[in-house]
Amino acid sequence: MNAEQIKSKIEKWAPQTQAEVTDLTGTQDHYQAVVISPTFKGKLMIAQHRMIYKIFEHEIASGELHALTLKTYTPEQYKK
Repeated sequence: MNAEQIKSKIEKWAPQTQAEVTDLTGTQDHYQAVVISPTFKGKLMIAQHRMIYKIFEHEIASGELHALTLKTYTPEQYKK
C-alpha cells in the first residue's frame, strides 16, 4: 500500500475530507497522515483516530500497513 492509496481511501471515507500522507521510512508500511474532516467535529481525538484506523482494519491485520501515525483536525482546528 502506498501513500496515494492511503490518501485516496481516507478522502473517500467522508465528504470534504482531506489528507496528507507521508511515508516515514521509505518501506511503504510506516506512514503519517494528517487528516482534516468536518466529520471530526464534536468527537474526542481518540474517537477520530479510531474512525480512521477502522478504514484500514484489513491492511493492518494483514501486516500490509504496519504503522499509521495520525494527526486529526476539524477544518476550524486546522486553520488555527
